[in-house]
Amino acid sequence: MNVSFFNYARTAALLPKALPDLLLIHCEKGEFILKSSVDFFERQVASFAGSEDLKTVAVGSASAGMQIALEALGIGPGDEVITPAYSYSSTANAIVAAGATPIFVDIQANDWSIDVDAVVAAQSIRTKAVIAVHLYSGVCDIPLLRSRLPDHIHILEDSATGFGGELRGHPLGTLGDIGVYSFYPAKPLGGLGDGGMIVTDREEVASLCRMRRNHGQDGKTRFVHHVSGHNSRMDEVNAAYLAIQMGFLVERIERRRAIAKRYDAAFTVAGVGLQHCNEPERVPYRYVVRHPDASRLRQFLFDLKIETQTGFQAPLPHQPAFAHFVEKGASLPVALQMSQQAVCLPLYPELTDAEVNHVINGVLEFGNACR
Repeated sequence: MNVSFFNYARTAALLPKALPDLLLIHCEKGEFILKSSVDFFERQVASFAGSEDLKTVAVGSASAGMQIALEALGIGPGDEVITPAYSYSSTANAIVAAGATPIFVDIQANDWSIDVDAVVAAQSIRTKAVIAVHLYSGVCDIPLLRSRLPDHIHILEDSATGFGGELRGHPLGTLGDIGVYSFYPAKPLGGLGDGGMIVTDREEVASLCRMRRNHGQDGKTRFVHHVSGHNSRMDEVNAAYLAIQMGFLVERIERRRAIAKRYDAAFTVAGVGLQHCNEPERVPYRYVVRHPDASRLRQFLFDLKIETQTGFQAPLPHQPAFAHFVEKGASLPVALQMSQQAVCLPLYPELTDAEVNHVINGVLEFGNACR
């Protein structure tokens, strides 16, 4: 049995029937960018993620959304932003693109979220924000982080993979000062291509985000540019498709959770390290295990026709793009261990029970072979 790491054909099964109508409707209306479908989707996300009073700003990607969010918070040259050393590059890229300096800290050994004690220790008079990431299937404890920080330090909640999840009854993305979701096709809510959403409860910040996504224009008067901005606008067809997909989101998240629970129960005796995820409201995006010989585990599963992926192959401060921001000798032991040991297993709603069983049996066989 072949088990692919992700199956876009299954995920987008609705698309061939829906796309012609979506294209025709928008061609007839002459609406292609930041029009009625984007407005509807923004309101839909606001309602789903808290309340219709939540301010939502659709953007071209979550990566661009993080830069725009930082700029709307007034963060730029001379400022420092603390971020986890083990994360996707977009967290660091956003900081650098905004003109600020990334300060990398280690992650926690149990749930792989940012180490709150390390954040506290890394603060300086130049610290203006922390980017907290909900990584893989984990949930970062934003309220705990907030309780350890001065009020003037902003929290940008990277919820790129967490749309639909909650922490103690509060939607992920709405716990910090500003949050960002991603709608890349493989995400829990996937679109036709790149897409993202900025969410905040502060109208003045949301207003700046709206202007910055659209060349600094306010959406009312063209060619009047109130601030410097970007071209990061969601297109109408993608927004309309995402609005349709919203109708399946809860069902798809529940399937992800069911698969993750089966993995959790099976792998406690498999000799692999598991991500500590005690939040029942999590959204399992990537199911990642650790093993000291990750390459051997991947090859073992490959031989069983189970496709896997590596995690992030080096901590961000060890990447050439960001190495010059780090003091020599900086110790990031957990991030380094994760980059060497992480193995991503197949996890998406369209996996069949038989495929899930094959993945479980493969990992268990590997564990027995290592004893």
